[in-house]
Amino acid sequence: SAGAAPREETDKTETMASVARSLRKFLGEIQHVKVRDLPSHLHKEYIGPTNTWVPRMKNRLLVYKEDYIDEGSFTPVKHVLIGGFFMSYLVGLPAELRHLAHEEAMKRQGGGH
Repeated sequence: SAGAAPREETDKTETMASVARSLRKFLGEIQHVKVRDLPSHLHKEYIGPTNTWVPRMKNRLLVYKEDYIDEGSFTPVKHVLIGGFFMSYLVGLPAELRHLAHEEAMKRQGGGH
């Protein structure tokens, strides 16, 4: 449909703007941190002690809900679909690698598969 393209472009523009804002904020935060202090700064600000993980994750989920779900965006559906694709790929990868290794060994031995 003709109306889908402008909405899709708007979603892409909003996503790019959101990424740019986040990157600008992050770079502003680490601008005055010395390189040798960067790992400890990142750990303190973004990883932190284990007892702060749950509240920070709740906060991030609330922000995500406000940004995407409350706005009625299709983006969460895309995130779930893409995540499902990558998870299924990663789960099936070991079996596929075993199959390819077995097939290669059979070719070297001159046998068929």
